[in-house]
Amino acid sequence: MDFINDFTLEEVKDFWDNASEIYEGENNKISEIHNQRFTEAIKHLDLKNNDRILNIWSRTGLAIPFLRNKNENIELHNLEVSSQMIKKAEEKFPKEKFELTDLSKINFPNNYFDHILSLETLEHCPRPSVFLAELNRLLKPGGKLVLSTPPAACEPLYAVYDSLGLGHGEGPHKFLSSKKVKHILLKSNFKVLEHKGTLLIPIGPIFIKELGEKIIRKLQHTFVSELGIRQFYVCRK
Repeated sequence: MDFINDFTLEEVKDFWDNASEIYEGENNKISEIHNQRFTEAIKHLDLKNNDRILNIWSRTGLAIPFLRNKNENIELHNLEVSSQMIKKAEEKFPKEKFELTDLSKINFPNNYFDHILSLETLEHCPRPSVFLAELNRLLKPGGKLVLSTPPAACEPLYAVYDSLGLGHGEGPHKFLSSKKVKHILLKSNFKVLEHKGTLLIPIGPIFIKELGEKIIRKLQHTFVSELGIRQFYVCRK
Protein backbone atom coordinates (compact mmCIF):
# COMPACT_ATOMS: atom_id res chain seq x y z
CA MET A 1 0.00 0.00 0.00
CA ASP A 2 1.30 3.47 -0.94
CA PHE A 3 2.41 5.72 1.93
CA ILE A 4 0.84 9.19 1.53
CA ASN A 5 1.72 12.29 3.55
CA ASP A 6 -0.84 14.95 4.49
CA PHE A 7 0.66 17.77 2.39
CA THR A 8 0.72 18.55 -1.30
CA LEU A 9 3.54 19.20 -3.73
CA GLU A 10 2.18 22.71 -4.31
CA GLU A 11 2.57 23.44 -0.60
CA VAL A 12 6.13 22.17 -0.75
CA LYS A 13 6.90 24.31 -3.81
CA ASP A 14 5.42 27.42 -2.22
CA PHE A 15 7.46 26.97 0.95
CA TRP A 16 10.80 26.58 -0.86
CA ASP A 17 10.04 29.41 -3.27
CA ASN A 18 9.54 31.66 -0.25
CA ALA A 19 12.61 30.26 1.53
CA SER A 20 14.88 30.79 -1.49
CA GLU A 21 15.89 34.31 -0.41
CA ILE A 22 17.34 33.15 2.90
CA TYR A 23 18.31 29.58 2.02
CA GLU A 24 22.02 29.98 1.39
CA GLY A 25 22.50 32.64 4.08
CA GLU A 26 21.03 30.40 6.75
CA ASN A 27 23.00 27.37 5.55
CA ASN A 28 26.23 29.36 5.57
CA LYS A 29 25.74 29.83 9.32
CA ILE A 30 26.04 26.06 9.72
CA SER A 31 28.11 25.32 6.61
CA GLU A 32 30.00 22.42 8.20
CA ILE A 33 26.75 20.62 9.03
CA HIS A 34 25.10 21.54 5.74
CA ASN A 35 28.05 20.51 3.55
CA GLN A 36 28.48 17.20 5.36
CA ARG A 37 25.64 15.84 3.22
CA PHE A 38 27.81 16.42 0.13
CA THR A 39 31.16 15.25 1.47
CA GLU A 40 29.68 12.04 2.86
CA ALA A 41 27.53 11.28 -0.18
CA ILE A 42 30.38 11.77 -2.67
CA LYS A 43 32.43 9.10 -0.91
CA HIS A 44 29.98 6.48 -2.16
CA LEU A 45 29.93 7.49 -5.84
CA ASP A 46 32.49 6.29 -8.37
CA LEU A 47 31.99 8.89 -11.11
CA LYS A 48 33.42 7.97 -14.50
CA ASN A 49 33.74 10.18 -17.55
CA ASN A 50 30.37 10.74 -19.27
CA ASP A 51 28.39 9.10 -16.48
CA ARG A 52 24.85 10.48 -16.33
CA ILE A 53 24.13 11.79 -12.84
CA LEU A 54 20.77 12.93 -11.47
CA ASN A 55 20.90 15.43 -8.60
CA ILE A 56 17.40 15.70 -7.11
CA TRP A 57 16.64 18.12 -5.47
CA SER A 58 19.40 20.46 -6.53
CA ARG A 59 18.22 23.55 -4.59
CA THR A 60 20.67 26.39 -5.37
CA GLY A 61 23.23 23.98 -6.78
CA LEU A 62 25.43 23.57 -3.72
CA ALA A 63 26.20 19.93 -4.55
CA ILE A 64 27.55 20.81 -7.99
CA PRO A 65 31.13 21.76 -6.99
CA PHE A 66 31.45 18.54 -4.99
CA LEU A 67 30.27 16.45 -7.94
CA ARG A 68 32.45 18.31 -10.44
CA ASN A 69 35.50 18.04 -8.19
CA LYS A 70 34.99 14.27 -8.12
CA ASN A 71 34.82 14.14 -11.93
CA GLU A 72 34.45 17.22 -14.10
CA ASN A 73 33.40 15.18 -17.14
CA ILE A 74 30.07 13.81 -15.92
CA GLU A 75 26.73 14.58 -17.58
CA LEU A 76 24.94 16.25 -14.68
CA HIS A 77 21.19 16.91 -14.55
CA ASN A 78 19.93 19.04 -11.64
CA LEU A 79 16.21 18.76 -10.87
CA GLU A 80 14.43 20.98 -8.38
CA VAL A 81 10.84 21.53 -7.24
CA SER A 82 11.20 25.30 -6.64
CA SER A 83 11.43 27.68 -9.60
CA GLN A 84 12.96 30.35 -7.37
CA MET A 85 15.70 27.99 -6.24
CA ILE A 86 16.44 27.18 -9.88
CA LYS A 87 16.63 30.88 -10.73
CA LYS A 88 19.32 31.40 -8.10
CA ALA A 89 21.16 28.23 -9.15
CA GLU A 90 21.23 29.32 -12.79
CA GLU A 91 22.79 32.64 -11.80
CA LYS A 92 25.60 30.81 -9.99
CA PHE A 93 26.09 27.96 -12.46
CA PRO A 94 25.09 29.23 -15.93
CA LYS A 95 26.69 26.27 -17.72
CA GLU A 96 24.81 23.62 -15.75
CA LYS A 97 21.49 21.95 -16.61
CA PHE A 98 18.54 22.72 -14.34
CA GLU A 99 14.95 21.59 -14.70
CA LEU A 100 11.77 22.04 -12.71
CA THR A 101 10.39 18.68 -11.64
CA ASP A 102 7.49 16.84 -10.16
CA LEU A 103 8.38 14.03 -7.76
CA SER A 104 6.09 11.34 -9.11
CA LYS A 105 6.83 11.46 -12.85
CA ILE A 106 10.29 12.61 -13.93
CA ASN A 107 10.80 13.34 -17.60
CA PHE A 108 13.62 10.94 -18.51
CA PRO A 109 13.63 7.47 -20.13
CA ASN A 110 13.93 4.22 -18.23
CA ASN A 111 17.44 3.21 -17.12
CA TYR A 112 18.87 6.62 -18.07
CA PHE A 113 21.13 7.52 -15.14
CA ASP A 114 24.30 5.81 -13.93
CA HIS A 115 23.89 7.24 -10.42
CA ILE A 116 21.35 9.31 -8.50
CA LEU A 117 21.96 11.72 -5.63
CA SER A 118 18.94 12.56 -3.48
CA LEU A 119 19.81 14.52 -0.35
CA GLU A 120 17.11 15.67 2.08
CA THR A 121 14.32 15.21 -0.46
CA LEU A 122 12.42 12.12 0.61
CA GLU A 123 10.93 13.76 3.70
CA HIS A 124 9.28 16.43 1.53
CA CYS A 125 7.61 13.99 -0.87
CA PRO A 126 3.82 13.76 -0.61
CA ARG A 127 4.18 10.13 -1.78
CA PRO A 128 7.64 8.80 -0.83
CA SER A 129 7.08 5.33 -2.26
CA VAL A 130 6.07 6.76 -5.65
CA PHE A 131 9.16 8.97 -5.66
CA LEU A 132 11.52 6.08 -4.90
CA ALA A 133 9.85 3.85 -7.48
CA GLU A 134 10.40 6.60 -10.04
CA LEU A 135 14.09 6.87 -9.10
CA ASN A 136 14.39 3.12 -9.56
CA ARG A 137 12.86 3.40 -13.01
CA LEU A 138 15.40 6.07 -13.99
CA LEU A 139 18.47 4.27 -12.64
CA LYS A 140 20.46 1.84 -14.78
CA PRO A 141 20.78 -1.73 -13.50
CA GLY A 142 23.81 -1.78 -11.21
CA GLY A 143 23.63 1.98 -10.66
CA LYS A 144 23.76 3.58 -7.23
CA LEU A 145 21.31 5.77 -5.37
CA VAL A 146 22.78 7.77 -2.48
CA LEU A 147 20.01 9.19 -0.33
CA SER A 148 19.98 11.14 2.93
CA THR A 149 17.13 12.17 5.20
CA PRO A 150 16.62 13.05 8.87
CA PRO A 151 15.09 10.26 11.00
CA ALA A 152 11.74 10.30 12.76
CA ALA A 153 13.53 10.38 16.12
CA CYS A 154 14.81 13.89 15.33
CA GLU A 155 11.38 15.39 14.66
CA PRO A 156 11.17 17.03 18.14
CA LEU A 157 14.64 18.57 17.72
CA TYR A 158 13.71 20.14 14.39
CA ALA A 159 10.40 21.35 15.83
CA VAL A 160 12.23 23.23 18.58
CA TYR A 161 14.71 24.62 16.05
CA ASP A 162 11.86 25.88 13.86
CA SER A 163 9.93 27.31 16.83
CA LEU A 164 12.94 29.45 17.75
CA GLY A 165 13.01 30.89 14.25
CA LEU A 166 16.40 29.37 13.49
CA GLY A 167 17.43 28.33 9.99
CA HIS A 168 15.19 28.43 6.93
CA GLY A 169 12.66 25.97 8.33
CA GLU A 170 11.67 22.56 7.03
CA GLY A 171 8.28 23.37 5.60
CA PRO A 172 5.87 20.54 4.75
CA HIS A 173 7.64 17.31 5.65
CA LYS A 174 7.48 13.95 7.41
CA PHE A 175 10.62 12.36 8.80
CA LEU A 176 10.52 8.56 8.57
CA SER A 177 12.24 5.96 10.72
CA SER A 178 15.12 4.14 9.08
CA LYS A 179 13.02 0.96 9.24
CA LYS A 180 10.30 2.65 7.19
CA VAL A 181 12.78 4.13 4.70
CA LYS A 182 14.43 0.76 4.14
CA HIS A 183 11.04 -0.88 3.75
CA ILE A 184 10.07 1.58 0.99
CA LEU A 185 13.47 1.22 -0.69
CA LEU A 186 13.12 -2.56 -0.78
CA LYS A 187 9.57 -2.31 -2.12
CA SER A 188 10.94 -0.01 -4.82
CA ASN A 189 13.40 -2.75 -5.84
CA PHE A 190 16.52 -1.18 -4.37
CA LYS A 191 19.13 -3.22 -2.55
CA VAL A 192 20.38 -1.32 0.52
CA LEU A 193 24.17 -1.69 0.55
CA GLU A 194 24.76 0.54 3.55
CA HIS A 195 22.77 2.56 6.04
CA LYS A 196 24.31 4.74 8.71
CA GLY A 197 23.37 7.53 11.04
CA THR A 198 25.64 10.58 11.25
CA LEU A 199 25.90 13.86 13.16
CA LEU A 200 25.01 12.60 16.61
CA ILE A 201 26.20 15.89 18.14
CA PRO A 202 26.02 18.40 15.28
CA ILE A 203 26.91 21.55 17.21
CA GLY A 204 29.42 22.45 19.93
CA PRO A 205 33.20 22.29 20.37
CA ILE A 206 35.07 20.23 17.78
CA PHE A 207 36.13 17.55 20.29
CA ILE A 208 32.50 17.06 21.38
CA LYS A 209 31.32 16.70 17.77
CA GLU A 210 34.15 14.27 16.99
CA LEU A 211 33.28 12.27 20.10
CA GLY A 212 29.68 12.08 18.90
CA GLU A 213 30.80 10.67 15.55
CA LYS A 214 33.01 8.08 17.24
CA ILE A 215 30.09 6.97 19.39
CA ILE A 216 27.61 6.74 16.52
CA ARG A 217 30.09 4.84 14.31
CA LYS A 218 30.47 2.20 17.02
CA LEU A 219 26.75 1.99 17.68
CA GLN A 220 25.34 1.75 14.16
CA HIS A 221 22.23 -0.42 13.91
CA THR A 222 21.23 0.50 17.47
CA PHE A 223 18.78 3.12 18.75
CA VAL A 224 21.74 5.53 19.09
CA SER A 225 22.18 5.51 15.32
CA GLU A 226 18.60 6.75 14.96
CA LEU A 227 19.54 9.90 16.89
CA GLY A 228 21.97 11.07 14.21
CA ILE A 229 20.27 13.98 12.46
CA ARG A 230 21.32 12.82 8.98
CA GLN A 231 20.81 9.23 7.87
CA PHE A 232 22.51 7.95 4.70
CA TYR A 233 21.31 5.09 2.51
CA VAL A 234 23.56 3.73 -0.23
CA CYS A 235 21.52 1.57 -2.59
CA ARG A 236 21.98 -0.35 -5.81
CA LYS A 237 19.42 -1.23 -8.44
